Amino acid sequence: MEPIRIELTIGWSMGSVNCYLFTHPEVILIDAGVKSEACWAELVDGLAANGVAVGDISRVVVTHPHVDHFGLAGRIVAESDATVWISELGAPWLTDMPAMWAARMAYYRRDLLPPVGLPPKTNEAILRDMKGLAAAADPVPAERVVTFRADGLLQMGGRGWRVIHTPGHAAAQTVFYQPETRQLLSADMLLAVTPAPVIDHPAPGEKRAPALPLFLRSLAAMETLAVDTVHPGHGRPFGDHHEVISRQRARILGRQAQCLDLIRDGRTTIPELLDQMYAHQPPESRVAGLWMLIGYLDLLLADGAIVEEMLGDVTHYRAV
Repeated sequence: MEPIRIELTIGWSMGSVNCYLFTHPEVILIDAGVKSEACWAELVDGLAANGVAVGDISRVVVTHPHVDHFGLAGRIVAESDATVWISELGAPWLTDMPAMWAARMAYYRRDLLPPVGLPPKTNEAILRDMKGLAAAADPVPAERVVTFRADGLLQMGGRGWRVIHTPGHAAAQTVFYQPETRQLLSADMLLAVTPAPVIDHPAPGEKRAPALPLFLRSLAAMETLAVDTVHPGHGRPFGDHHEVISRQRARILGRQAQCLDLIRDGRTTIPELLDQMYAHQPPESRVAGLWMLIGYLDLLLADGAIVEEMLGDVTHYRAV
């Protein structure tokens, strides 16, 4: 059977998030919205519209450990016999969520944000928003979590779905591909608009993995698939994934080139680049572009087009 889309309102910039339902041969839910009463009510109604209830769910399969995709998983397992399946890469975000959030916030506060050079009040606002995100999901008891390999196979809806690891938007993101019916459950890998490359904290002793270069590699992997229908994490299903990929790649490379031009013109810090590249946004909203901008800089650094250097406490970028 084809996955059944259940749209849940989340009230963030994306507006809504998708869950997908298989009712046969067992009841499986792909992703689980955010922890809110409104989201829960819409999920219950969406299940009922397809003849099932929360108590019928046998598995919740999580594409990636962002709170809008697993926020209700803890409540579902509390009200059913369901287990929650997630890649082994993402499992700690479900079973040890407080520690994972603490590690991410410590990394942002200590390592990532200070050399960016934003005002301290902006850094505190970013951390405050992260704390709010942490409250939008409940941990899942470890005994109710089942892990799968990031290159494995899942049986859902009577067919085998290939698991494909697609880092970029999230380090632990996976998508599910059904080759016979040419369907792709794309999570936030393929959306109508380019997803932000969320910066994950590295393991102790390791360097940060540049998210946007990883996203472009994952786009290239998606380009090799024969797909008729994409079932995205946000928005309506769509076809012609090659057109979406081409458009997003062109947009990213165009913005990368714009970033390089600005650096050549003397905008050498992230605050200066944010003000120029996101001048169409109100000043207080421009920080939302921080993650994409860091991604463009990562691409330029990888290409050898720029170098970075510390002047005082702030990172500056110089064209080569």
